[in-house]
Amino acid sequence: MLEFASSDAVRTTGEAPDVCLLNPDTLLLIWDTPTRLWEVPKLETTDHKAISPQATLRLPLNGGGTRLLRVIRRPKDEPVSFLAESGTLGRKDEVTIEPDGDFDFVNAQSLIDDVTPAGRLSLVAALFGMWASMFRLRLSKSYNSFLNHLVAEIVERPQRANALAKLTDDKMLLAAGLPEAFSDLEAVYIVSPTGFRRLAQTPHVSDRGQNGQNLVYMIADRAGTEDGAFVVATGVRTLAIRKLSGTAKMPSLARWWQARGKSDADLREYIIGALARSGPTASKAAIEFQIRCPLASQRVAGGGSLPSGEVDLAVTTARGTLIGGWYRDPVDMIAGIDLLDSNGIAHPFGDGFYRYTGNVQDEDRTVPATGFVGFYQDIQSPVPILQPRSVMRLTSGNRHLMVPPAQPIDPAEARARILRAVPPQHLTNEIIENCLAPVIGDLQQKLMNLAKTDRVIELGPQHPDPHASIIVPLYRVLGFLRAQIGAFACDPWLVANCELIFVLDSPEQAEECEHLLRGLHILYGIPMRLVIMSRNGGYARACNAGAQHARAHLLAMLNSDVIPHMPGWVEGLASKMGGPQEVAAVGPKLLFEDGSIQHAGMYFAPNESGKWLNYHYHKGMPDQFRDANIERSVPGVTGACLMIHRDAFEEVGGFTEDYVIGDFEDSDLCLKIRKADFDIKYIPDVSLYHFERKSISTHVDYMRGVAAEYNGWLHASRWREMLEDIHANGVSQNKSPTKTSPKTRQGAAA
Repeated sequence: MLEFASSDAVRTTGEAPDVCLLNPDTLLLIWDTPTRLWEVPKLETTDHKAISPQATLRLPLNGGGTRLLRVIRRPKDEPVSFLAESGTLGRKDEVTIEPDGDFDFVNAQSLIDDVTPAGRLSLVAALFGMWASMFRLRLSKSYNSFLNHLVAEIVERPQRANALAKLTDDKMLLAAGLPEAFSDLEAVYIVSPTGFRRLAQTPHVSDRGQNGQNLVYMIADRAGTEDGAFVVATGVRTLAIRKLSGTAKMPSLARWWQARGKSDADLREYIIGALARSGPTASKAAIEFQIRCPLASQRVAGGGSLPSGEVDLAVTTARGTLIGGWYRDPVDMIAGIDLLDSNGIAHPFGDGFYRYTGNVQDEDRTVPATGFVGFYQDIQSPVPILQPRSVMRLTSGNRHLMVPPAQPIDPAEARARILRAVPPQHLTNEIIENCLAPVIGDLQQKLMNLAKTDRVIELGPQHPDPHASIIVPLYRVLGFLRAQIGAFACDPWLVANCELIFVLDSPEQAEECEHLLRGLHILYGIPMRLVIMSRNGGYARACNAGAQHARAHLLAMLNSDVIPHMPGWVEGLASKMGGPQEVAAVGPKLLFEDGSIQHAGMYFAPNESGKWLNYHYHKGMPDQFRDANIERSVPGVTGACLMIHRDAFEEVGGFTEDYVIGDFEDSDLCLKIRKADFDIKYIPDVSLYHFERKSISTHVDYMRGVAAEYNGWLHASRWREMLEDIHANGVSQNKSPTKTSPKTRQGAAA
């Protein structure tokens, strides 16, 4: 028998257990029996009530017997008595334990003496798992010291686990050789004198190391390993213990990878994925590693009748993986294109794969080829995987690896590549919905998270209580500012009642733009505010940022290429706001350079192919066309010049920011306003010139209409039911008030 406690501390009517401490508040009771125990013996109070908490474990001994372990709370103030079955012919012995017993701490060597390997595995699993949680032992210094001694006793001379590289200040990459039986690896723990912890990331089993073992890579926290630690791996029927070394001096991940001399793409993706799931700092390390250590791009080079192909677009996001490319298959040898995960397992795209006809350049000639784009939802990553791998699968069973060039990390650049993935003539709603939309949506959200207000520059003393805030988003084209601000300066009501807010969405022009606006401020004496974004985020983000800095109750959204040709336009629009019909937004007549109508209100209709588009009433008609000069309620007005009540703007959440670049945000806002039961009016008595598309056409992402196709699909998907209703029934011209109208200061507008 093991000797842990004196007989004075434990009294029994039968065979006394050995009693020791796991920590000062937790007792371990030990019985050795000469036979196997096939059932868990009972432990209950003398009045047959369950003891809680308690844990029981049976450890088989080499000689055929059983070491029975029970864990209970140590009694505090008075003795505890219970009935214990030790397995001997079902006999129950009464055991009483005194609270002030002089118990020793458990001895690791004695505890595992003569226990079979399977029993040791069960013991380790219980100590690191259920017992530590049930009895709150994880923070106990005495318990952690015992575990460290126990692990050291199980294997006299453990093999090494090596610290290979420093991933971040807090993380490191480890490797250890484990027997092939560890293909069923269940858990890995780092055990040191200061504590133990289970690795959060599943280890990666890679190529064979020395002695025919599998080389297992792990990512672990560096804390607690400075003075040496053990790596404890448990499988279904296996236990391995390795002594950790090399943690004091480690190379960086990039330096270790480059010095390694051979590329293991599966391991690389494992490291990237594990870092991506380990917090913001580790995510940055994952991106840096990909940039510093890219894979060599690889295509299938055929020739003659052999197939060839290439993946030139590939990005893995939090919503899935998108790839695009081309292949040539002169004699029908290609069975499919599959996507590889971090373990090198191939996954067919299934219904998320689309083909289209095209051409590629083959040396000095253009040859026909099949373009493709595919989306696979189940391979995801919170940070971009810049080189997702795929394989060309042939009907013969052969597979050819395809690795794309390193893809851009910047979400705007990655989005631009996706917009080039499919030629517009081959783009369908099905391809947008099933392939492009999930990834574009993820990248758009990342871009919005990066596009914030960087700084605000005030030019001159600002209006203390403006009636209207004129918000002008700027992107690259600054040439209209002289004419626009000059027109503002000629409008006495505007100068007296409005504030000017310019939002620069191309921050690389900040110095040029500030210089220009300062000169115009000196020239005209009009106060202005310049909001500079941290990066380009698009029309909706710029307008929303301007609204956040606006002080007035009325917001006038105005494109940089819209020029007033007469004073009083703001006053005229403001006079139509609010009122008993709850007018929340109004828009003026907009004219082309030649004086013909560009906009007289907006309506929605399907085109000849069934796609819902935005149209402008009476576009191209003369300015004095009768029907274009009737004030009326309209389905919507263009964002090129739109006045909206601030309360309504905030109630509907401002402009929706998931449209790409500059399409459909204004109609989306109008539909949100109508859904909130406000009215929208077209005001023909106010007119301005609009040099249409002079600002948006300079945007590098405006890829031959693909962005507009995507935005149109998104808009129709979101609003189809309402679009159909408005198209069939129009909008009411005699709206009855059903809710409190937006507050407006009519006196200032009169």
